[in-house]
Amino acid sequence: MAIFSDSKNRHMMLLQAHYIYANFTFFVSMISNSTLLVLLMLHPNKKIGNYRYLMCSFSVLGLFFSTIDLLNKPMVHITGGTYIIFSLNALGLPRNYAEYLNALNCSCYAMTVSLLAIHFIYRYLAVCKPHRINLFSFPYAMIWLVFCFALSFEWWATAVFFAAETAEINATIEKSMRDDYNITLEQFVYAGNKYYRTDAYTGVKTLSWPDVLYALNVVKMISICFSIVFFCGITTFRKMRTLNYTSKRTNDLQKQLFYALIVQTLIPMLTMFLPAGVLLFSPLFEVTLGYVEGLILTVITTYPCLDPIVVIYFVKDYRNTVVYTLLCDRKKLAQRRVAFRTTTAISTMNSTI
Repeated sequence: MAIFSDSKNRHMMLLQAHYIYANFTFFVSMISNSTLLVLLMLHPNKKIGNYRYLMCSFSVLGLFFSTIDLLNKPMVHITGGTYIIFSLNALGLPRNYAEYLNALNCSCYAMTVSLLAIHFIYRYLAVCKPHRINLFSFPYAMIWLVFCFALSFEWWATAVFFAAETAEINATIEKSMRDDYNITLEQFVYAGNKYYRTDAYTGVKTLSWPDVLYALNVVKMISICFSIVFFCGITTFRKMRTLNYTSKRTNDLQKQLFYALIVQTLIPMLTMFLPAGVLLFSPLFEVTLGYVEGLILTVITTYPCLDPIVVIYFVKDYRNTVVYTLLCDRKKLAQRRVAFRTTTAISTMNSTI
């Protein structure tokens, strides 16, 4: 069943567009994440506390994700109850190393969603249960580090050992890859999953439970992170709306953080979780997306460059610093630095940036 009719030209155009977009998002991610890192290092307010390190780690991961994506340039192909995440191996690596790099690209997604979940847990604790915020201090903070790396390594390992190339998947995708992208099996590497297998003797097509269980494991990891983001985001929204402070500056900051939190909850829903759901469930129902399949990873790789822009835009101090820097207004920049050093009215609410 095909939802969208397409042609080889559309697929090739989308492939080229994706490569151009990968360069663009890399450029934007380098600027936005580096800018946020500089702002965090220049911001001396101690009330941000350990959240500064969490924000820095998120920006560093954004830089890493964008770099891996630029080097690997992954794309998605869905056909015959099968999906693959493939790369043309632009670096010319030996095939097994190219497969590891492609798996690392998949692992970057797990790194991002797991750190995003930790990000929202911190916000939830800072706003709703501030007496528990010590869970992000040493040695308890190691728990979050282990959670993030364990989830990422599991994703990488499953992509390498359980989603590796197979003869049956090759037979399924060979013709469609040649027809749609004009490439042969030797020209790309992939990690993939085939939900249905055909018996060689009877010709009967049945559900492939190993592949389904692999997909369920991926869904499990995504669902855990999605549930954390959704619960913590909604609960924090409600709590922030009821808070009120005597200081006008603190109230203003509270509103800034509230709006930032709304956008920072919606963006991963649309750019991380929704595309992943389409990727995993479309082949299960044998739905072919046509050339639109190329938009899945394009949307996902947009997230690392968007999140720091949201923080910089909604937090007035950061936004003004960037604007004054671009306008070369040294006087206002000096005033902004003084404001950073002398701010004492900011409560623990600023830990939810």
